[in-house]
Amino acid sequence: MGEVRSGTVEVRGAQLYYEVRGSGTPLLLVQGGISEAGATDQLATELARQHEVISYDRRGLSRSTAGGEVPVTMALHAEDAARLLAAVTDRPAHVVGASIGALICLHLAAEHPAKVATVIAHEPPMSRVVHEDTREKELDTVAELATTDVRTAIRHMVSLAGERPKPEEGARPAPMVGDVDKNLAWFFANDFPAVRASDLDAGKLSGATILPTGGAQFPERWEYRCAQQLARELDVGFTEIPGGHEAPTSHPWATAAVLQRLLAVERAS
Repeated sequence: MGEVRSGTVEVRGAQLYYEVRGSGTPLLLVQGGISEAGATDQLATELARQHEVISYDRRGLSRSTAGGEVPVTMALHAEDAARLLAAVTDRPAHVVGASIGALICLHLAAEHPAKVATVIAHEPPMSRVVHEDTREKELDTVAELATTDVRTAIRHMVSLAGERPKPEEGARPAPMVGDVDKNLAWFFANDFPAVRASDLDAGKLSGATILPTGGAQFPERWEYRCAQQLARELDVGFTEIPGGHEAPTSHPWATAAVLQRLLAVERAS
């Protein structure tokens, strides 16, 4: 797998655990859901053939501390990512994220543009881009369930997405280091409402290089349609990646191939 260098960095009120592998142009991976850095080990290893790949456990998850900053906002997550990049590299980074990770990358580009070269945003959940009352009501139900049983809440949330694609042969995330229930409790108390409260839209991203992507197998999914609509509003290309919402973990090699192609085109332009 190659050498993995790990460390911690102080952020506002907390400490982030991070990993770095490879060399070259820096590339930050930001995971979705409650995924740790290890969830994208296979993708990171492939990308590290050409890049210095940085990944981390988000604030409050697993090896990163929660801190006392309440409420947690997407702006705070973006600030965390900016401080991590400042600690690891002195160059603007390509940033790649899925789901909440994609939204963090977009906030990072909007609020800390000097840290970002390119954003590849895979299915960011953006209610300001595609607002659907029926979905918001379902998410209200998820939030209510989470007050008493986070496992039931996450099952209901997953059920809203429908069928999941068959992963690439050999694809599997590293075993989770942190406690699943603690991570879920943190997610529903902090990250879930932070995503829903985000007011980010295309108008706040006009100065950044944004490349939205969606999972090819499920174009009906809400997050896919968010990415597609964001591309329309920014007047940029939209790219499909094999798999679905979790493509960086379920299809790491196919995802890496698409990312490398997108970044190669961006370098040449």
